[in-house]
Amino acid sequence: MEKKKLNRVVLLRAMLVVCVAVFLVSGFMLIRDYIQTSRQQETFDQLSSRFALEAKEAAAGQDPEGQNGEEGQQEQKQRMSPQEWSRQWERLAQERFEVYRSMKAENPDMVGWIRIQGTAIDYPVMQTPDRVDFYLHRDFYKNKSSYGTPYMSEVCRYEEPRTSLMINGHHMRNGSMFAALQNYTEQEYFTEHPYVQFDTMEEAGSYEVAAVIKLSASGDQTIWQQLLFVK
Repeated sequence: MEKKKLNRVVLLRAMLVVCVAVFLVSGFMLIRDYIQTSRQQETFDQLSSRFALEAKEAAAGQDPEGQNGEEGQQEQKQRMSPQEWSRQWERLAQERFEVYRSMKAENPDMVGWIRIQGTAIDYPVMQTPDRVDFYLHRDFYKNKSSYGTPYMSEVCRYEEPRTSLMINGHHMRNGSMFAALQNYTEQEYFTEHPYVQFDTMEEAGSYEVAAVIKLSASGDQTIWQQLLFVK
């Protein structure tokens, strides 16, 4: 009887040790993820803050045409034709190229900047043709990061005449990175965010959202990649 009690006490203590270990490991992982998330967001915020012109406009609560607030910007976009919006962005983007060049001097892997007004999508875009998915879990400065940094597929050649560019980014649960793209399945969101800005180092780019296709990121990508990048 005494031996059974002793065995039970030992078992309970072992279970307690396991529970404490699991709790400590889980707590460590949560703290680590929180620190990584904070650092990654701080990195993106610091990069975005370099656009002095846009920061000044945001502080004044004005959009490029003098309307106030985000609501005014969205209403303006809905009224403007793709050609008008493209011309306006090209004019504004001229103020950004010097900043792009300074960023590329820090990291030559940068090939552009993607932005969708009225969303959290406002990030540098990287590319490493000889290293597949290099920025999937690395920040702008190549440090390990669960967020990663948006990057262009290795098969793309943005500097050459092209019809398709594929930019990869995580869908984060907190709504950051490319999470906002899932909202394009809603007609109202589609209407309110009709344009995507993607600038390269040499050229401002404004693209109208023409269609939305929702695919599984874990599925076979071969077929639709062949359709997009057929030679």
